Amino acid sequence: MSTPPYPLRPEPIRRGWLEQHPRWKIPAGCLILILLMAGFATVLLTAITTSFHNSEVYKQATAKATENSQVRAALGEPIQFAWIVSGQLNVNGSTGSANLAIPIAGPKARGTIHAVAYKSGGVWRFTQLDVSVVGSPTSIDLLSTQPPPE
Repeated sequence: MSTPPYPLRPEPIRRGWLEQHPRWKIPAGCLILILLMAGFATVLLTAITTSFHNSEVYKQATAKATENSQVRAALGEPIQFAWIVSGQLNVNGSTGSANLAIPIAGPKARGTIHAVAYKSGGVWRFTQLDVSVVGSPTSIDLLSTQPPPE
């Protein structure tokens, strides 16, 4: 008599952890769904924030703020910009509009750059560009060409 090519008594089927604990299927599914939604929100927020930071209007507004002596005196140096930028940015080729609020901070104080601009012919023109410092009743106008009062 020859032996069969397979065992006469097969090994019992091994069940996975989730099959052994069926009450965990719904909480595990909800946890996976929450993690997927959080990952999607993180990717979306990163893409939006990166587009703000790479825009020409953002770069011009932050450059004018760091160059201004009143802003440097009020906030202290070095001036740092927050990661989150709020507002609107619409660009369509050589035209566009922007209304941004850019949080900034220095060793002495915090503030916000308010930038309202439009793009025409590929050039951004600011209609409002000022810095409001927390605790200060007035804002610093970055569009004025007059030197600050001494």
